[in-house]
Amino acid sequence: MGKEKPLPYRQLFIICACRFAEPICFTVIFPFILFMIRDFNLTDEKHLGYYVGFITSAFAVAQLLTGIHWGMLSDRIGRRPVILFGLFGTLSSILLFGLSKNFAWALFSRSLCGLLNGNVSVLKSMVSEITIEHSPEQRARAFSFLPLMFGIGSILGPMLGGLLSNPVETYPSIFGRGGPLTDFFTEFPYFLPCFVSAVICALGLIFGIFFLEETLESAKPTTQDPPTKVFHELEEERPLIQHNEDYNTFNGTTTDDSDRRSTTSPTPTLPDQSPAPSFRESLTPAVLAICLAYALFSFQAIFYDELFPIWTASKRENGGLGFQSDEIGIALAYCGCVTLFVQLLLLPAWTRWFGQLRLFQIVLFGCIFLYLGQGFTRYMYNIPDPSGHTQTKFWVWVGLILTSTLKTMFHTTAFTSCTILTNDAAPRLDCLGAVNGFAQCCASGMRAFGPATCGAIWSASLGAEWIPYPIRIHISWITLSIVGVVTFYSSTKLNPVDYDTSKFLREEQVFPPPEDEEDMNRRA
Repeated sequence: MGKEKPLPYRQLFIICACRFAEPICFTVIFPFILFMIRDFNLTDEKHLGYYVGFITSAFAVAQLLTGIHWGMLSDRIGRRPVILFGLFGTLSSILLFGLSKNFAWALFSRSLCGLLNGNVSVLKSMVSEITIEHSPEQRARAFSFLPLMFGIGSILGPMLGGLLSNPVETYPSIFGRGGPLTDFFTEFPYFLPCFVSAVICALGLIFGIFFLEETLESAKPTTQDPPTKVFHELEEERPLIQHNEDYNTFNGTTTDDSDRRSTTSPTPTLPDQSPAPSFRESLTPAVLAICLAYALFSFQAIFYDELFPIWTASKRENGGLGFQSDEIGIALAYCGCVTLFVQLLLLPAWTRWFGQLRLFQIVLFGCIFLYLGQGFTRYMYNIPDPSGHTQTKFWVWVGLILTSTLKTMFHTTAFTSCTILTNDAAPRLDCLGAVNGFAQCCASGMRAFGPATCGAIWSASLGAEWIPYPIRIHISWITLSIVGVVTFYSSTKLNPVDYDTSKFLREEQVFPPPEDEEDMNRRA
């Protein structure tokens, strides 16, 4: 039995480099978004959640409107130009966001990022295409690199946002000496982290321009048809007599001898040149089922991601933890570190033990109880620390680290599972862009709805004084847990037969696999 074909690590590395910049630009705003909205002087403290939700939703709403179109465009013109344009759009929009002086400008720049960027679904298609000839285990390993890059970006993004925002006050010895630089960062206190994120994105764009290769077969520059190329690769491995026969057969010429033998020897045939499936034909029941589960999980994930900075930054009397932006940045960066650990060490073992679909269902079940319990972390202020003092953050940090670890483990595993199961459900290779674009739009739709819903529920529950205080500060967490129940139920309806094996690995090759030498000589 032949050795397992090695993964194309060089191309995977380049794809990851292009992916790395985007989560930085996406997560860099989380530590300071509440403070930015507060600086706009739009409303009181209790209603800030509404506006934070609108900002976060703007990206997803815009991506919902364009995600399918970017995916289908990549099916026609190739993956590479779409990826490069998406990086340019991300770079431009994050710079504009850093220059926000009012809510309308922030909303516009965040929407622009979603409109000009469809890279997530296209990058998934690229990974699927370059691993088409590999085993399911290798494909799972390759697909895990994308959320791994998101995890690394999720470390750096919040750190940049938390440590570099408002630099005049944070680093007065560097930025507080007066002059144009001090004046600029006083007027735009959140530009510096956005600028650094844009520089990282620009590096990814430059790297992609010089090194990213096209993976869509029809968009690759080539001087001969793929079947002809495959034939010439295979003919070198055949005995001389059969080599001549197959060459004559392939080119439409025969001799009497070869014509007589063609009735007993296998003749190479060209693959079925059926047209690519339409968008509607690409959405098989298996695709729709996993996209529904993906959408529901995306809703609860973005709901959590929106709730976490609001909850941690809000004052304790308003149900929050009373953390500062740098503390929030550290907590989010820690979650990124856990993502790396899960992707590199835990996820491969878990997948081997439970299987991809079963593992997906297990972590969704765990999320239900995690959400119910995390809101109680604020009560750890009342527990004496090792020095015997209460109202300190020692045990609050312990509880926050524990719940954040579990959340990151569950969410990382679930997102990777969604990606793999979606690609395995696609009916054909030439509709991967459309399928991943549709899945991304389903997720974006929920991500658009999630932050606004989270902000509204948080603000409405705090303002509902007719509800007892100990209950209303937990309403957001209870709502999130209910969403977790619905998501888990949807996952139980997935048919394992549709997702256990990659359909692409069952596609017919241009020629049958070469026979061993003894069998071929016997036929000759």
